[in-house]
Amino acid sequence: MNSKFILCIVLVLLLIGCGSMGVSSRGRTMEVTVLVPEDPQVYAEMITGEQDFQRAKAMPFAAKRVVVPYARDLLRASADAAVEEIGPSQMGPTKIVYWKIENGTAFVLLNIDTDGWAGVGYARAYDHPIVEKTLLRFKNIKRVVWDKAPDEHIAR
Repeated sequence: MNSKFILCIVLVLLLIGCGSMGVSSRGRTMEVTVLVPEDPQVYAEMITGEQDFQRAKAMPFAAKRVVVPYARDLLRASADAAVEEIGPSQMGPTKIVYWKIENGTAFVLLNIDTDGWAGVGYARAYDHPIVEKTLLRFKNIKRVVWDKAPDEHIAR
């Protein structure tokens, strides 16, 4: 074989490899896995119709690969991607407004946890399991607490 031909093949393979590693013409990206309800319609009905939050949380969830902007913090990028999968609430886009990892616990607050409205309990029941199950996939996360870390609470 011709050495120029081999060089061209190597370059093409490198370019393909870079694409799969998250380098795109729009910037660097990466893939994360989020856990979403296997049947979103049944999941939503379990929350809003039957109002059985615990049974909804125990329903089957499926892994979904999502391309996100490159981030050094895989945990936070995964949590942000899970929130993106949830979509907006009545109050607009759902966002993480507090984030801290401490001793195997993820302390997380979404904007729906801090800015309530009538029916916010349904939004929490729908959103929290998606973020929680996504984070619990990581072996260094043992639990998720929907509050600030204890050392950040203000004494009254």
